[in-house]
Amino acid sequence: MPLHRPPSAKGILYLAFNQDNTCISIADYKGIKIYSLETHKVLYQSDLGAVSIAEMLFCTSLMAYVGAGEQPTLTPRKLFLVNTATGSVIQDISLPTSVLAVRLNRERLVVVLERRTLVHDLKTLELLRTLETPSNPKGCCALCTCFDPCLLALPSSSTSGTMRVYNAAITGSSVECEVTAHNSPVAVMAWNQDASLLASASNKGTVLRVHKMPQANKVYSFRRGSRPAPIHSLAFSPLDIQPPLLCATSGHGTVHIFRLEQPDRHPAASAAVGFLCSVMPPRLTDVVEPPRCIATIKLPGRGVPAICAVQSVSSQQNGGGTTDSSLADDLNANAGGGMGIINVMVATAEGLFYEYHVQDLKAPQGPTCTLEGESYLLAQKI
Repeated sequence: MPLHRPPSAKGILYLAFNQDNTCISIADYKGIKIYSLETHKVLYQSDLGAVSIAEMLFCTSLMAYVGAGEQPTLTPRKLFLVNTATGSVIQDISLPTSVLAVRLNRERLVVVLERRTLVHDLKTLELLRTLETPSNPKGCCALCTCFDPCLLALPSSSTSGTMRVYNAAITGSSVECEVTAHNSPVAVMAWNQDASLLASASNKGTVLRVHKMPQANKVYSFRRGSRPAPIHSLAFSPLDIQPPLLCATSGHGTVHIFRLEQPDRHPAASAAVGFLCSVMPPRLTDVVEPPRCIATIKLPGRGVPAICAVQSVSSQQNGGGTTDSSLADDLNANAGGGMGIINVMVATAEGLFYEYHVQDLKAPQGPTCTLEGESYLLAQKI
């Protein structure tokens, strides 16, 4: 989930991990940078002017960007697709209103406007469908990185926390399911790598929920805290981490790690919880015994917006990820890792990058988190 800040913000306007978490794209008033998480150097830099969105396609040379409106040629109503290897513009697409979000996978390009979402074929740039939506001023959306299935999640209400899941692989209108996740409007959502799980948080940010596809069944609810706080990003662990993990960055300057498994309870306690859940309204069932995070990382800069990503240690040692469609195969080959060690990577709106080593994931007392590295995303020039 990228970090998208308004043009009135100072410094970085956009931060996003690429799909295999090997690079970070950065947009600010100077232009665009791509920072490698393998070499910890800037791989690409273009000082073209103020840019509000910069999205990569894995580790390919294809990038999509949108201007911040500071220059006439960089209007927020135009999307540019560029080849970063040659610096040439492949195509530009003019839109009727400002572009609020852009998502890519290997087959689809999704462009989010305030009241409609456009789905393009990435190879031909043909417009496949236009989805009319309620007001979505923050461009909230989630496109899975895989293509089978190829699912797109969008808020379906501007007053309640419902989401609609579309099959983006089909050219016609195809709603897979509707998910009632929160009472307040959805603020952030994220898919896991095979699109079997969809995580979300509302604008209150106190409870995170995970739904299983395609039935849209709620399988997990987690309490981040009792005080409202914006959730800036959600990120699942790779498929080789079992049980799966979900990480969230909050406006309180914290990263929360949740384990996706049902808690062990005494039979009597389970019976009591089950009875209370059966007689209480659905919106109150999470207060009976809400599972909390297994670990919390406190970032050095309190309250600074940040995004996070999770990487298994074996994946990082093998180069952090793949650059072709064999990503899922490589992950399946490593399945059942169970090593109990992950790396949590955090990038902040101040341009700082932190790498935390989290181990002993299955320890009864909870895992240990150690800061292994810190760098400045904007410091090193090409």
